Amino acid sequence: MQSKPLGVCLIIDCIGNDAGLLTRAFQSLHFEVHCRLFLNMDAVMRDLHAAAKLRAHKDADCFVCVLVSRGNQEHIFCTDHITPGFQLERLKDFFTGEKCPDLLGKPKLFFIQNYVEPQNWQGNASLTEADGNLGTIPQVADIFWSHCRLDASVLERSPCSSSYYLSTLAGLLMDPQKRKLPLLDIFVELNSRIYEWNRINSTEQYSLLLKHTLRKKLFLIDK
Repeated sequence: MQSKPLGVCLIIDCIGNDAGLLTRAFQSLHFEVHCRLFLNMDAVMRDLHAAAKLRAHKDADCFVCVLVSRGNQEHIFCTDHITPGFQLERLKDFFTGEKCPDLLGKPKLFFIQNYVEPQNWQGNASLTEADGNLGTIPQVADIFWSHCRLDASVLERSPCSSSYYLSTLAGLLMDPQKRKLPLLDIFVELNSRIYEWNRINSTEQYSLLLKHTLRKKLFLIDK
């Protein structure tokens, strides 16, 4: 990708611990970053609608959306904390070629940190899932979907703690050597680090789901 900027990066952080680092990471990759903090459900919907209509997509090569919130397995609650919340399946629908023609044929990257409420947490989160059956996303071309789940009790113990998934992702994207790799290769490194973290941190287990329908190798900087 070679457009300047590469595209719009929309960061919606309803927790507030990672927005600064994520902003720096995607700005370093020459994205136009729009960062929104502590949004309720209505505000998230308005921002997604507005982001899909941005004229900047026309001349860009890519779109990124980062979403951080409490939730359950397949929904986020935003700051309303109302169940069932916003269904993550709907997130990609705002940016399909039909809804956002300027992004047709362009990569659309989604990075989600979902802090799952304890009463909704199921299964063993100690494993890294790749191409698993935990969801049906994505269903259309040119989607990269990385969804990380972590028990929300971590926030109760340490309210200001950063997500290891997001901080590691940001670090890899800012590393002068790692960022030269195709995005999927970067995620092989990310998966390895998540796996090692889970091995030595029994009380803070990350479950990472990766799905994509990319049709080409994706480099976030010019090789």
